[in-house]
Amino acid sequence: MSAVPTTPVQAAADAVALPRALVRYLALPLVFAGATLYHFLQSRGHATPTIFNDELLYAKLAQSLAAGHGLTLRGEHFFFPSPLASLVQAPVWLLRSMTDAYAAAKLLNAAVMSAAVFPSYWLARRVVRPSFALLTAVAAVTTPAMVYHGYLMSEALAYPVFLTVVAILANAVAKPARWTPLIVPAACVLAIATRVQFIVLALAYVAAVAVCGNFRRHALTAASTSALVVVLVAVPGTLGQYGGAAHETYNPGAIAHWALTTGYLLPFSLGLAVVPGAVFGLALTWRQPIGAITIACTALFLGQAALISAGEAHRPLERYLFYVTPLLFIAFFAYVEHGAPLRLAYTLATCIGAVALSLVSLPGLTGTAAFFFDSVTLSGFARAGYLLGLANASLLYSLAPLALGAAALAVRRAPHAVALLAIGVSIATGAGVYATDRLVTAFSARTFDTSPPDWLDRSGLGPASYLVLPYGNYFLGTNLESWNRDLRHVLVLGTKPPDEYPSARVTIAADGTLDVDGRPAAAQTIVANVSGSAIALDGRAVAHPLDGLVAYRIPAGTHVRWFARGLAPDGWTGTKLRYQAWPARSGRYELRIAVPRGTAARKVDLDGRRFVVSPGTTWRLTVPTDGSPLKMNVDVPDAPLGGRVLGVKISGLRFLPRRPQHP
Repeated sequence: MSAVPTTPVQAAADAVALPRALVRYLALPLVFAGATLYHFLQSRGHATPTIFNDELLYAKLAQSLAAGHGLTLRGEHFFFPSPLASLVQAPVWLLRSMTDAYAAAKLLNAAVMSAAVFPSYWLARRVVRPSFALLTAVAAVTTPAMVYHGYLMSEALAYPVFLTVVAILANAVAKPARWTPLIVPAACVLAIATRVQFIVLALAYVAAVAVCGNFRRHALTAASTSALVVVLVAVPGTLGQYGGAAHETYNPGAIAHWALTTGYLLPFSLGLAVVPGAVFGLALTWRQPIGAITIACTALFLGQAALISAGEAHRPLERYLFYVTPLLFIAFFAYVEHGAPLRLAYTLATCIGAVALSLVSLPGLTGTAAFFFDSVTLSGFARAGYLLGLANASLLYSLAPLALGAAALAVRRAPHAVALLAIGVSIATGAGVYATDRLVTAFSARTFDTSPPDWLDRSGLGPASYLVLPYGNYFLGTNLESWNRDLRHVLVLGTKPPDEYPSARVTIAADGTLDVDGRPAAAQTIVANVSGSAIALDGRAVAHPLDGLVAYRIPAGTHVRWFARGLAPDGWTGTKLRYQAWPARSGRYELRIAVPRGTAARKVDLDGRRFVVSPGTTWRLTVPTDGSPLKMNVDVPDAPLGGRVLGVKISGLRFLPRRPQHP
């Protein structure tokens, strides 16, 4: 028995204290588990890779690491400055089935990205009370940008890494220690190795030191961190394929335009209601480490997005800014913890900001498009437009800033409610973005996927090369490579490489020999993209997995019998057709040209002979040749912008030599 008497009131208090302690310790893990489950279930409808070049890069590097080949791509070593995302994804590619591995990768990404709750909570607890910190963690994993975990890219890992490094830098500014000169540069290297964009963290640290700290105590750390930035920017090749952005010329007006455009989209993805408080919170904490780093990162991310938009993207890159979501919620709660001062200024700023955002014309940015990978706000608006109609969606997005701005005025009396309202708006927007994402990826799967998508791996044909032909559908090849590990190399004949990754140049010798990088092709399996051009090779066709894709088994030193640039499988040409047969010799070409009824007449130039093909007519033609290729140009009236250009229908195309060759 205890010597201390226990009263019924004390016993009841102890009974209540235990559940409260459990809630306190389990709340964050439960938020993490719930977020992981929710986002994974949402991404199950993300049917196939759609951001082909980037997803292809990360997935292939991860598969190479899983196979023990290091960072290789298409059989060649490939330098990539941010390999950590591929390294984290590598274990799932140990699964034999590509479809199972793809599902596992999305589950892994959901868990990794949801892990942002932990650094978010830790950062918030440095500034605000536990309940506010927990809401910050919830806000971190309810942002619409969580949709990016379904893409095999860097965002899923980059999100928690960014917040972890921010926590390290904020602590280093506030409490410099003996090992800080090593820890800070190492943390920045970790961030950059996750995502090159995070080079701004080094600059944010230097800015925070300049604002918050005794510079003498941070001199060595600031110098080494600054040197890291100088080396990465100045030394060619250190930033890989992203290095060229630092040396481009930009139009200041375009930069300002895209900075403003991207900047006014961010409040929508934050849920609007917390934005005024976050701005005033940063005004109150700008001399504190977390406030200074938040301001610096937000400004630098916005500058990065504006530069890239002005240079090559020509669209808003909201995707570059979502990482600061928890930091801005912390700033909002910091404003509350300071007693929500400057009430009149806060009210005026909220009203002005709400009116300004209500005047934003989102239809001017979206048009009738349905999905915007780089902007969750525009994707959410497009979904609302689909459900409500464009006019009603515009009205909704005009009234939302006014309504949520009015709610933001209750920040002093009900800060939890204001934050929960913003979180609710983010969840609703995110649900719309997920729905649109499912529609887009389902369309991609129907259009570009074979059945099954990893048919080559399952076929038993072994390692194969992909042959790129002129005018082919680019997405067929990248989708094929994304789903099949047995596709090892890319061969390019008569056109530009499909991407900046390793590829081999293919030519046809005078006798018709197919040469790869100047040497006769080895015996192999080739999957040719014949969606825009046709080719006949020695060997045999062994598979026809999709309209526009044909797999051939070719012998060593295979010969090309004929090659028709610009002739699609359905017999349509575009505006140009070039036909060559081998071995090249004198003879004649024979073909039939037709234009179906219901289409406009076509003006045709066939080896200098000009004529008009009327709808519903067929021309049978013979063209003599001395061995030169057949050349045809078609004037296509009213060609659709961005759509397929239909020239004329070709049938019976062949070459007949002047004198048959006898053995």
